[in-house]
Amino acid sequence: MGGEVHADPSTGTIIHVAPGFDVVPLDIAILDEELLAQWAPSPIQVAGALAMARAKNLQAPTALNEYRKKLAAAGREKKLALGLAVKKLRDEYGSKPTRTELAELAYGTDDRLIAAVEAYDDAWIAFEYAKDFAEAVERDVSLLQSIAKRLGSETR
Repeated sequence: MGGEVHADPSTGTIIHVAPGFDVVPLDIAILDEELLAQWAPSPIQVAGALAMARAKNLQAPTALNEYRKKLAAAGREKKLALGLAVKKLRDEYGSKPTRTELAELAYGTDDRLIAAVEAYDDAWIAFEYAKDFAEAVERDVSLLQSIAKRLGSETR
């Protein structure tokens, strides 16, 4: 899958970070506002965390586009490998078997197709993981904005 691995200092949980993304300094997506209010971060701390989270959020479309491109390329390679495998099997078995039968046989016997399917699956998993990570960063931004607004109203 690639990327970096970080350990959450509070829980020890291992976090896999997709390339192009980074861990937001405060892992607050799983916490509620009341608990965060008890921590009483300073407005400066909230503003800093918000700025960092926003910066990562701005990078998300570019990073997701790279994963989307890899997924599309893997999909093309899979289609090409299937077509070549079916042609090879058609040459070997003649016109009697249907294309569907030849395709099913190819998925189990053609090494290039098997590798292409595995590469496609890996690309799909990486893309889905990156989307989930981007959504988590977006939720962090939203939560930090809410906290900043709350702190702003309390300090006035």
